[in-house]
Amino acid sequence: MEYREPKRTKRGVGASVLIACTAMAVVIGLFAGVILMNSTMQYRQPKEASVTAQPETAAPVVTASGETATASPEAASVTPEQANVSAGFAYEGQYTRAQVVELTAPSVVGIDGVFETTISYWGRTQTYEQPGSGSGVILTADGYIATCAHVVDGAKSLTVTLNDDSSYEATIIGTDPRNDLAIIKIEAEGLTPAALGDSDMLTVGEDVIAIGNPLGELRGTATSGIVSAVKRSITVEGTDMELIQTDAAISPGNSGGGLFNASGRLIGIVNAKVSDTSAEGLGFAIPVNSVVKEINDLLNYGYVTGRAALGVYTQNVTLNNGYGYFTFGGTRCVQITEIVAGSAAEAAGLKAGDLIMEVDGKEISSNSDLSDLIASYNAGDTATFTIRRDSERLTIDVTFGEYKPNK
Repeated sequence: MEYREPKRTKRGVGASVLIACTAMAVVIGLFAGVILMNSTMQYRQPKEASVTAQPETAAPVVTASGETATASPEAASVTPEQANVSAGFAYEGQYTRAQVVELTAPSVVGIDGVFETTISYWGRTQTYEQPGSGSGVILTADGYIATCAHVVDGAKSLTVTLNDDSSYEATIIGTDPRNDLAIIKIEAEGLTPAALGDSDMLTVGEDVIAIGNPLGELRGTATSGIVSAVKRSITVEGTDMELIQTDAAISPGNSGGGLFNASGRLIGIVNAKVSDTSAEGLGFAIPVNSVVKEINDLLNYGYVTGRAALGVYTQNVTLNNGYGYFTFGGTRCVQITEIVAGSAAEAAGLKAGDLIMEVDGKEISSNSDLSDLIASYNAGDTATFTIRRDSERLTIDVTFGEYKPNK
C-alpha cells in the first residue's frame, strides 16, 4: 500500500495538470478572440464617427459673383491629391493633429495693418500711426478672407501674408461689430479656402487646433486643445456673445485665425481670450454656424442686412437737478442733434433737441446705451421711445428702418 499510494497520487496530479492545461487553452483562445474583436472595432470606429460628425449639407459660401453656393459633403471633401498632404490620409474623417495642420494651414493668413491713433494732452491732439497684427481665414479661392472686426477697425492700410510667404494689399469689404466679424479681399487666384464645418455638432472634450499669427511675428503657428465649453456666454469689449471655449493656447495676434476640428474643418474664428494673469487656457472663438448669414451678407452687400436703424445724430447730456444755485447730481440722457432725412426717426416724429430718456422702459444714459439697444432690434421692429421735449414728457412709437452703411 505504501508503494502504490504514490503512484495513485502521481496519476491524480497528472490528470489534474491535463485538465488545467485544457481549460487554460480554452480561456486563452476565448481571450484572443475578444482581443481580435476589440482590435477590429477600434479600426472601424473612426470611419463611423466621421460620418455621424459631418453635417448633411455644408455651410453656404458666397462666390465672388454674388451667388450663394451650397456645397454637398462630397463636394466639400478634400482629397489628399487636392490638398497635397501626406499619404497618411487613409480615409476622410478624423485625422492626426499633424495631418489637420497640413490640411488647414494654407487657409490661414497673417494680417498686418497700419492704424491711426489720436491722443490728447494739455489741450492738444496728436495723430500718429501705429502697427497692428492679426489673422484671417480664406473663404474663397479668389481672395475673400474672414477675420475679426477689431483686427481691421480703423486700419489705414492692410497687408495679407499667405502661408507661402507671398503678400498682398487688402481692402475691407464689410464689417459686423455686433459679431466682431469682418470680410477683407485680396487680388489673388487659386487660394486654398477653408472647408466649413458644423459648429452645432461640437461636444465638450472634442479635439481642436487653432492656427494663427500670434504676436504678429509667428505666422502659421498651430496650438492644440479641446473644446472646453460650447455656447459660453461672455462679454467681449461690452458686447455679449455666445462663443466656443477652448484651452488651445491663444495669444495676441491670433484674433481672426481659425479653430479647426479633427476633420480639418473650420468650426470657429478665434476672437478672444482671458488675459487675467491668474487664468490659463481660456480662449474663445466665434462659432461659424452663428455667423453664416452675416458672412454671406458681407460678401454680397458689404453689410449685414436686416439690422435696425434709427437715423439720428446724438450727444450725451446731463440734466441738473434742483433750482438756481441749488443744483445737485444730474440725470444723464441723450439729446438728438440732427435727424437724417427719410429715416425712421423722421417718420415717427422725433425732432432735433429731443431728449431720449428710455427705450421700451430701459434707461438711456449715453450714446453707447442707445447704440447697444438699437443693435438688439431688427429692421421693421417697433419700440416705444420716452422723450422730453420742451419740459414735456412724451412717448413715441418708432418702427426701425434698415441699417445701410454710407458708401
